[in-house]
Amino acid sequence: METEITKLSSKGQVVIPQQIREKLKLEEGTLFIVMTQDNTLCLKKIEVPKIKTWKEAVKPFREAVKKSNFTKEDLDELIIQSKIK
Repeated sequence: METEITKLSSKGQVVIPQQIREKLKLEEGTLFIVMTQDNTLCLKKIEVPKIKTWKEAVKPFREAVKKSNFTKEDLDELIIQSKIK
């Protein structure tokens, strides 16, 4: 574990030291989850998967549908019900 010292700005911003940014490949716009417990603050980088195609994006949903008993008729009924509301 690396240890560096940084400080909080008047706007509530914290600078992550360059050596740590480079090691973790942190770039501008990187998203983090911020957690606290007692007197500890923890930042965890959010890894957002890069999806190249629509087919790749919907693959998990298609697989879930195949494992369920969900039919086209079920989908049609959901669409009808959503229009009624």
